Parts: sequence; C-alpha cells; structure tokens
Amino acid sequence: MAKSNRNWHQNFYEYIDYIVNHDNYSGLPILRSDDGSYRWIAVKQSKIGRQRIAWADKKASEFNIPNVPGVYAEVMRMLHPTKLKVCQICGESLSIYYFYPNSIFLKALKKEFGYDFTSCNHISDIWDILIENEVPELTVRKFFNKKFEFPQEYLILSKKDLIDKCEQSCRLGGKTYLGPGAMSNFPDRYDGFHTYNRCCRALEDKGRSSENLKSYTKDRRAYEYWSDGNIHAANMYMGSDFFSNTTADHIGPISLGFVHDPRYLQPMDFGNNASKRDRLQIDDIEKILEVESRTRIYPMSWYSSTIWEYIKMNYKFQPQYVSTVYRDILKQNMVNFMFILGNIFDKCTSIGEEVLTEILLKPKYDYFASSYGFNNLGDIVTTSKRHYTERNINEMKRFSRIAIDSVKDFNSKENRNIDAFLTQAEMNALDRVCTLISSRAEISLIKLKIESLMQNIQYRLLSTISKRV
Repeated sequence: MAKSNRNWHQNFYEYIDYIVNHDNYSGLPILRSDDGSYRWIAVKQSKIGRQRIAWADKKASEFNIPNVPGVYAEVMRMLHPTKLKVCQICGESLSIYYFYPNSIFLKALKKEFGYDFTSCNHISDIWDILIENEVPELTVRKFFNKKFEFPQEYLILSKKDLIDKCEQSCRLGGKTYLGPGAMSNFPDRYDGFHTYNRCCRALEDKGRSSENLKSYTKDRRAYEYWSDGNIHAANMYMGSDFFSNTTADHIGPISLGFVHDPRYLQPMDFGNNASKRDRLQIDDIEKILEVESRTRIYPMSWYSSTIWEYIKMNYKFQPQYVSTVYRDILKQNMVNFMFILGNIFDKCTSIGEEVLTEILLKPKYDYFASSYGFNNLGDIVTTSKRHYTERNINEMKRFSRIAIDSVKDFNSKENRNIDAFLTQAEMNALDRVCTLISSRAEISLIKLKIESLMQNIQYRLLSTISKRV
C-alpha cells in the first residue's frame, strides 16, 4: 500500500493493512486514494462516514448493545482483534482498554511507594515493578483495593482479575483513575480509535498538552463558542467539590449553542462524557426543559434560540429527528455563526473586534465581579463581591482575548467536519453589517442587524427539515 504524505510510522501502515483486511471488519466501508493508500479517516457527515455508522448500528444490534452514548466505542472495542492500538506517530502499541494511570493516580503511587511512573505505564507493569522492588504483594493489593474502594474479599482475587476490576470500574463504573491507550473516535477513524495514542497525544493534539489541559475547562469550553449563561459561575461550579472524581457535563452541548451556566451542568464519568461529545438525545431535551421550568434560566444562546423554540415545540412529534436532524441544524448554525464573527474580524480588523466585544462580550463582564456558592443542582444560593488578586484582575480582558482567538482558530481549521454556508442574500446582509461597523454606525443598529441575520439563517435551516429526512 502506498504511503500518504504524512510522516506516519511504518508500524502504523502495517496496522492499517491488518485491520482493514481482518474478517471482523468485513463490510465496513473504506475508500482508496489515487496512490492506492487507504483513506483511514472519514468525517461523520460524509457519505462514507454515514455508511460506517450504519454498519456499526447493525453490529450494535447484533451484539445487543443499547443505542446510548458510547455505543460505537463499545462496538469497536468488542470487534478489535488484538485490543492493542498502534500509534501513528511512534509506532508503539497500547491497549484500547482503561489500563493507564491519570495524574491523580500517579501522584498517589508516588506518595505511597516513592516511585515515578508515567501515564503510559500499564497498571499490570506498575504492579510488577513494585513487586520487583520488594514491595510486598499484599501491600500492592491493599493499595489498589483502597483506591478503587473495592470490598475486602477482592484482596484474594488473582492479579489479572483485580486489575480487570480496576479497568471496569473506570470504563464502566465512573472511576477516573485510569484511561485508555487510545481514545474512541468512530466513525472518523476506521478502527474507531484516534490515530495517535496516549503516548503522543500531548504533542500531536494541539490544545491538549499538559499545560493546556489544565485550563481547557475554563478557557476553551467557557469562551470558545461565545456562549450565553453565567459563564463565571459555571467555571466556579465545574471546579467545585461537587464534581470531584467525576467530570462536569453540559446537558445541552455548548458546541450546539447551549449556554455555559451552572444550572445546566451535571456530573458524568469521564468515559461517558468523552463519548457523548455533541450528541443530542430526547432525555437531554427533557432535562433541559425541567431546568428551564424550575429556574427560568434560558438554556440556549441567543444566536440559536429560534431553533431551540422549534425543538421545544416539535421534539415529541419528531423524536426520530432529535439525534440527527436537530443536532445537525444546531451544528450548522453554530458553524455559520462562527463564520460570521470571523468574517467581521477579517473585513473590519480591529474595529470589528472592538464592536463585537462591545455588543457580545462586555455584557458578560458583570458575571466576573462576583463569587458564587451553589447547591447540588447548580443553583446559585450565595453571591458575594469578588476579591481580586493579581492573578484574576485581568480576567475580563483574558476572556475577550480567548473568545476572539478561538473564532480565528475555528475558522482557520481545514479539517472541520462541517463547512459554513450562507446564501447570497445572507452574505449581502453580512457585507452590510461590515459596512456599518467600518463606518462606526450606532452600536444598537449593528447589534440589531447581526441578530436579524442570525434569525434569518435559523429560519432557513429550519425550513430544510422536511427536505433532509
């Protein structure tokens, strides 16, 4: 098989050939490039991506796996013939199961035994190394038993069985001490797993280096999509003890336009949260409606509110559209919105940034002036004047900078699954907005025109529903 232009490891090319030609993947679609190489990657919205999903749905039915978040990861794990994924960068093989320690577990090992391990050390190897360095096996067993909160009788299990219990408690039971050697990524990748493994992820996945991961929740998730909601309170709530040993999940994905607000966050184990991604389900809609009814806090950002109102009125009559058509329309609307912001930045330069900051970002600054206390539903039960330090005094400026940079980054990515699309009339309206901005028209008029443009785009997207199903 001819190689692509990417500097992929030879072991990975051999892995591709092995997987594609294995009986377990019979019927799973894959194309070839003109040079004969396999097109390993296929985005979800492409024809081949949809065919892969249909194939996996059939497999899930054969295996009696329920169609819930994580279904494709479970299907592809079951089918994988070796359970070892080869890294495209370094060629090393790691398990697709949850056998590798996170930073919290590594610190616990260091504190208990004084040894430094890495996030790519299999816990079976960690066990062996400890024994080889004369740590009593019973001490190792007790350590694992205590960390994973297992019953006392687990102490007599074999090493393999105890480690398998640890893996299952993280993959299925909500514990977060261990992660997989390769994250699930179906149907984008043919075998269902990211091409680079845990070993090279921090280097290859920009935005997910060790340093960036520490601020990912606060920066990217809070600011990237210019979300409505009390974004500072949401950040505080996500970092509270309520989410210890779990992750904070947006009931309505903010990448689909839902707000970043504490009332719309819920605890979820890492595995389910990672596999949920931007899926939308009926259960999510009904949870959102319950919170909206209870709190009177609107769940959708202004630029997608028309679509949300349609969903509220029609999801019970069109349940088959929730995870497909509704989700796709919200996603397309988000891409269009980010394109509009980027277009204004490009055409109006610093004036565009100044105006959009005034219209869309500054109204959120007030949230940063307070500190909040919460109940376990995410309701704000106490509000106090925030104490400013050298570290947080420039947070509003930082919020604006990250939001603006995220728009530029969003529009510069060439591998985005969905392209922006505006009709000629919508592009003309956008050009008029840019003219108003460049001529320093009244802020209120510019805001009105942007809102009108986004509303018209939403109406157009909704009008396509009958044609897309």
